[in-house]
Amino acid sequence: MGEMIRGLILACLCTLSLRAETLVLDSVLSDKDLTTTNADNFIQKYPQFILNSSLKDSARIDGKKLPTQFLQLPLVESVMRFDSGQNELTLLLYSNGDSGEIGREKFEALVENLKSALTKQFKQPTTLAETSSIVRAKGLAWKTPAGIARLEWSSTRANPAKGQEYRSEFVRVVIVGEAKKLAAQSPEKWLAVNQLRTNPEGDKWIGTVPMVDQGEKGYCAVAVSERIIRYYGKDADLNEIAQAMQTGNKTGTSSLEFTNQMQRIASRFALRFQVIQSASDTGFVGDIVRDYIKAAKKKGGTSSAPELSTNSFYTVLPKLDMDLLREVRVADKKGVARFEKIVTASVDRGEPLIWGVEMGISPEEGNPQAKGGHLRLIIGYNTGKKEILYTDSWGPAHELKRMSTENAWSKTFHLYSMKP
Repeated sequence: MGEMIRGLILACLCTLSLRAETLVLDSVLSDKDLTTTNADNFIQKYPQFILNSSLKDSARIDGKKLPTQFLQLPLVESVMRFDSGQNELTLLLYSNGDSGEIGREKFEALVENLKSALTKQFKQPTTLAETSSIVRAKGLAWKTPAGIARLEWSSTRANPAKGQEYRSEFVRVVIVGEAKKLAAQSPEKWLAVNQLRTNPEGDKWIGTVPMVDQGEKGYCAVAVSERIIRYYGKDADLNEIAQAMQTGNKTGTSSLEFTNQMQRIASRFALRFQVIQSASDTGFVGDIVRDYIKAAKKKGGTSSAPELSTNSFYTVLPKLDMDLLREVRVADKKGVARFEKIVTASVDRGEPLIWGVEMGISPEEGNPQAKGGHLRLIIGYNTGKKEILYTDSWGPAHELKRMSTENAWSKTFHLYSMKP
């Protein structure tokens, strides 16, 4: 995943400094143009940032690929979002998904170190009443030459009654212009026609979906959630969403928790979340199981997983013959047709579809994930070529991809929509 890091350069004033091959980002606090510059000028000044997509609406440094520091503390990642003079730079010093649980003592010590360092430079901070629309987060703010530097942090309290242990969530510093409001802004009137793109080859797609790079962690669900919320002009952050969904780095997000929390989160942003198809539907799974066993017997053998049943389907799924499973799904012509109809109607309305797939059923190349459940976005189609257009949350190389409609249906287990 990710891109090769560009060559590092040195310049004066607000440019970045290097110490023992570690990139030091302290100087961004003195950059008076930080929150108003455009993407091209920013990348010229800070070439270590990689643009996330051709939209040039965000850029990122992965702290695991390029060691990066801020105030003598290591950074997990740095993300710059460009927004017509209202830029926002997020310096993530800790997240549960990237670094794992660190415990209350270390978590609070990290926050105190940042408080002390920022207070030493910019005097006493002001307390922020609200820093998040999704979870309970605490915050302090300092006025700097670059704009307002907000220290934001959050943790989940222990709740023995619910069997919930304490969990450290995230610590970040967000730099915004003084005019930037803390609450999510109401966008101008949203029109589907302004989001759609076409080309002479017959492609039709939604061309304004922002990229969010989930990195190497199992955050596909929360990254997709952030992308679609930002697409509708709202502020969101995958670490906040991960806290709400209790997403784990290795365990990912449960479909039940995803559905429950997305309904709640959507309402906070005046959006509507809808389940179109769910893999927990026993009728849907039962049809697949029945057709798979029937197809296996027809080939003169037995099922490659004799214990296969509706209840055991997801446990047995990795043992199934993926080629046979694809054949079974593609043979469901009504399912393929319905899927195609849903895709074209949603895209025509300018509404991306949240697409839950099982990787490995149909061939794909160039992905960091080969097997298991995964969430991505369907953003377009080509009726003539019988293809769907989609995007993964793995950075620039995964911005716009395509797949035959049949192959796409063969691996489809979940479909969700979110709309104004």
